[in-house]
Amino acid sequence: MRKRQPRWWATIMAGLTVVVAALAGAATAPAATAADEPYAGYLFSYFTGQSTADGEQVYFGLSRGNDPLHYIDLNGNRPVLTSNVGTGGVRDPFIIRHPETGRFYQIATDLRIFQGPGWDRAQRQGSRSIVVWESADLVNWSQPRLELVSPPTAGNTWAPEAFWDDARGEFVVFWASKLYAESDPDHTGSSYNRMMYATTKDFSTFSEAKVWVDPGYSVIDSTVTKHNGTYYRFTKDERGTSTSSPCGKYITAERATDLRSTSWGFIADCIGQGAIGPGEGPTIFKSNTEDRWYLFIDEFGGRGYVPFETTDLASGSWTPVSDYDMPTNPRHGTVLPVTQAEYDRLLAAYGSTDAPEPGTWYTVTSAHSGLLWDIAGRSTARGARLTQWSPTGGTNQQFRFDDAGSGYRTIQVRHSGLLLDVAGASTANGADVIQWTATGGTNQQFQVRANGDGTVTFLNRNSGKALDLYDFATEPGARISQYTPNNNAVQRWILRVAP
Repeated sequence: MRKRQPRWWATIMAGLTVVVAALAGAATAPAATAADEPYAGYLFSYFTGQSTADGEQVYFGLSRGNDPLHYIDLNGNRPVLTSNVGTGGVRDPFIIRHPETGRFYQIATDLRIFQGPGWDRAQRQGSRSIVVWESADLVNWSQPRLELVSPPTAGNTWAPEAFWDDARGEFVVFWASKLYAESDPDHTGSSYNRMMYATTKDFSTFSEAKVWVDPGYSVIDSTVTKHNGTYYRFTKDERGTSTSSPCGKYITAERATDLRSTSWGFIADCIGQGAIGPGEGPTIFKSNTEDRWYLFIDEFGGRGYVPFETTDLASGSWTPVSDYDMPTNPRHGTVLPVTQAEYDRLLAAYGSTDAPEPGTWYTVTSAHSGLLWDIAGRSTARGARLTQWSPTGGTNQQFRFDDAGSGYRTIQVRHSGLLLDVAGASTANGADVIQWTATGGTNQQFQVRANGDGTVTFLNRNSGKALDLYDFATEPGARISQYTPNNNAVQRWILRVAP
């Protein structure tokens, strides 16, 4: 008989309460700060480009559990937030948590390039405002609004980000602008992008904008983190790559102890060069579980975002990561650590694939642990057990759901070609799920039931019981069995089309 552990049950019931509240549109208290609750995952906010009508809006991806390098699409890879103000398009979305109130602010560039007037006009007569949304829970958002931050001499207001200045108790908001002479109100002369900044407590009232970074040539896309009292800033050198500017189109790292300082110390430049083509839109964040930082750089002419990592911010040395899985086509965005309650709420509200198409290969992730279905030992032998494991991307973690008639499906393992099977055609609670040759028994047929929160539950035709993560385990290798369908989180699974 399977054990039941009260502490796990309390956690599951609490998680289900969050899911139900989110689905019902219930009001949610402000999110906890890092001091109140540990982070358990990552939200990726981004846009997808200017090649489609809805690419310049805000999309969300969610990490697979507490893994900073592997993500699923939310909201069916459709925009979560759309702008109907200003230009009607948004780029470079940035999301931040207020460290004192827990409130979230999503800000973005007010810019639409798709079928628009073009890049030159966008830097001469572009928007002087940023687009702002607010939320208490990452799911229920205010209507977008425009907030004027740039002076009349600015031709554009690009890639706004913010960082909390704890010494002064306010946010420093920063962005790139081309500044033109006051005697040139039509902005017909030449100029270059500088990094500007203003301060705010509420993203509604802003101080006068000031120049923050001006090396005498164009720079854009700054992003900031803080560690042990030192701020670290990463900025794109916008010059073309040449003998006179060998680090053009790559990232420069600097540091300072005062966020508003205009004299930051140099750490390194050319970050990314040799590992990626020209890069922009860097976003930096710390691991939820260790002293490790990730810098995602958008290889804008190639692969899109490529992750780099370091355990020493001051060294300026960044190592490219090879094992990663980004959401679909992310461009310049932000990664935000989230708590378990926030993670569950996002999954409930925006979900993912929940209707498998016959003939398509999928990965299956536990909504409880964030780990993938996996054939133990990558075995191709009959009787090999179905377990959960870290997302490593093998074909032993890919499955196809084919029509077996009467609303049921067989589940084939891509690695072995064998079907998932309830061992011994058992109807008992706790019976293992294994792989076996296709014999056509009802113990190899499963109903795929959508739960309405972006997850599915699998019910075995022979027993009527649900596939279940044994003993609520979250460790790799835990086996998957069948158990009475009581609809708890260990019986909820997320489908995602395999790469």
